[in-house]
Amino acid sequence: MAPKSDVRPVAIIGAGTVARTVGERLVEGAIEGLRLHGFLSRTPQAGLPGPELQGLPDLLVPGVVVVEAASQQAMRDFAADVLAFGADLVCVSVGVLADGGLRERLARAATRGGARLLVPSGAVGGLDLLRAAAEAGLDEVVIEQRKPPRMLLPDIEVAGLTEARVVFDGPVSDVVAAYPKTTNLAAAVALAGLGFERTRAVVVADPSVRANRALLTARGAFGALSLRIDNVASANPRTSAIVAYSVLATLRRLVEPLVVPA
Repeated sequence: MAPKSDVRPVAIIGAGTVARTVGERLVEGAIEGLRLHGFLSRTPQAGLPGPELQGLPDLLVPGVVVVEAASQQAMRDFAADVLAFGADLVCVSVGVLADGGLRERLARAATRGGARLLVPSGAVGGLDLLRAAAEAGLDEVVIEQRKPPRMLLPDIEVAGLTEARVVFDGPVSDVVAAYPKTTNLAAAVALAGLGFERTRAVVVADPSVRANRALLTARGAFGALSLRIDNVASANPRTSAIVAYSVLATLRRLVEPLVVPA
């Protein structure tokens, strides 16, 4: 176990399902070398597994790792300051990075602070292979998401829907604007592969599915990839339960001496 002086504090922006799950696991000692510092949220919260932080000065302590598990707006409000301070930042609201201007601003802040902006794999897998394939040369990447219709359509349309309906088919750069709360995984795929403009996203309202389903396909010089994941929803039906554990896996990579592909 790492000496106490080497234990890094973890501050979490947000107080929803992902934030609480990550906080609870840190309090339980799930990752040696990391401890929970506290939560920063817009409004007071009951039942958090750690202390509430009172703004950035309270959050930005020496050696801190920050997890954003709140919203795209939280990334816009806090990410540049966190990175410029020198704190590594794990970003859950990956869709915000479709904004090229923001990406550049955050990259400059990270360089200035000597920090890293880390994107967890979230509710999709295969990103390590996709990154390798991008080095070899990719021709096409498609990320299809199938969700229960109530997550994508108004109630009046859900009631009469008996078969799957494509509600979006286009570049990831557009889908993250159309469905900002449900397409973070599409953004992660875009970052790993062909980028936001050249990665195709398909969103399907499907009354036959009970879980959030993702199908990643790609082809290029490496060959072809096809990966299907049926994710169990968390307490928040718009978020897959695996997302919190993806954040924990990303945090673990920061402190473990043996690092396996993400």
